Amino acid sequence: MTQSLLPLLGAAAGAMVQVLIIATVGYICAKRPKDPAPLLTPDALKVISRVANDVFLPCLSAAVLGARINVANLKGDWVLLPAGVAATALGYAVADLTAAILRPTPALKPALRVAIAHPNAFALPLLILQYLCERPSVKEEFDNDEAACTAEAAASLCLYLTAWHFVFWSYAYGTLEDAAKTQREDRSKAETAKLWCKRLFLQPNMIGMYAGVIIGATPLRRLLFRGDTPLRPIGLALETLGAPVVAVTVMIMAAALANGHARRRRTKREFSSVVENNSHASKEDTRDVATAVWFILARLVIVPVIAYPIFSVINLPGGRMTTLIILLELAMPGAQTVLVTLNAVGSGHVAEEIAPWYFLQYATAIVTLTAFTVWALHIVYR
Repeated sequence: MTQSLLPLLGAAAGAMVQVLIIATVGYICAKRPKDPAPLLTPDALKVISRVANDVFLPCLSAAVLGARINVANLKGDWVLLPAGVAATALGYAVADLTAAILRPTPALKPALRVAIAHPNAFALPLLILQYLCERPSVKEEFDNDEAACTAEAAASLCLYLTAWHFVFWSYAYGTLEDAAKTQREDRSKAETAKLWCKRLFLQPNMIGMYAGVIIGATPLRRLLFRGDTPLRPIGLALETLGAPVVAVTVMIMAAALANGHARRRRTKREFSSVVENNSHASKEDTRDVATAVWFILARLVIVPVIAYPIFSVINLPGGRMTTLIILLELAMPGAQTVLVTLNAVGSGHVAEEIAPWYFLQYATAIVTLTAFTVWALHIVYR
C-alpha cells in the first residue's frame, strides 16, 4: 500500500487540476468583459456569495446528509461527531499558538484562523477515498466491494461533515461576521443568548444540516432520495440547488484573487512616489510572507503531525474506515467556504487578500496530502 505513491499523487494532483480549471473560469469572469464591467466584480461577488451561503449550501447540506446518513451509520460511526469537534478545536489551538510565533497580519488573522481550523471536509476527502477504495486492503473491510466501500466512506464523511457544520455555522460564522463590523458591539447577556439561538437554529446552513440529519434518520430518506415516489421531485430539487456549490465556491476564490490583484495595482500606483509608503510596503511584504507560511504550515503540516501519533496508539470505536476518515480530514487544506462567507458578510477585501494563500496552500497540498495519506494508511492497515 505504501508503495503506491504515484497513483495517489496523481489522484491528489487530479483534484487540484479540476480546481485550477474552474478557477481559471472564475478569474477570467473577474477580468472580462471590460465593457461595461466584468461579470464578477466585488459587488457581484457579495450578492453571489449571499445566494451561495443562504441557498446553495443549505440545500447541498440537506441533500448530501439526507441521502447518505442512516440510523446504522449513526450507531456505527458516532465517534466521528466528537472527533470532528475535537479536530476543529485542535485546529484553532494550533492556529493561536503558531500565530504567537509567526505574527500574521492582524487584519487577516481571524479569517485565516477559521480556515486553519476548518478543512475541506467533503469534496476533496471523498475524491481521495474513491481512489483508496480501489485498493485491496481498504475494500477488504467491505467484502472487497468497491461500490460498497465508496458508499460507506461517503456516509461516514457526512457524519464528520455534520460536526463541521455545527461548529462552523455557529462559532466560525459568528467570528467572521463580528470581524466584518467596524465597531465592536456591547451586548447584554439576553442579547448574546438571542444571537446564539439565532445562529444555532435559524441560520440557513444550520437549518439545512438539521433537515439533512432528520431526513437521513427517518423514512423521508427513502421518500426523497430513493425510487419513484411522490416526494422524489423535492429531493431532486434539493440536489439541483446544491449542485453549483463546488463550482461557485472555486470561482469566488479565483475572482477574489483577480480583484485583489487589481486593487493592489491601483494602490501601488497611488503611493509609488512616496518614500515612506514604499518602506512601509516592504515591511508589509515581509508580514505577508509570514502570514502565508503560518496559514500553510499550520493547516497542512502542524495539525496532522500533532494528531497522527495520537491515533497510532489509540483504538477508536467503529471500523478502520472511521479512523482513516478522521486522519484524512486532519490533513486536508482549508475550506473555501470561508471565502464565500467573507464576501457574504461584507469582508470581500479580506477574501481578496487571502485568496493567493489559498491557491498556494492547495498547490502545496498535492505533496503534503499524498505524504499524510500514506502515513494514515500505515497507521490504519499496518
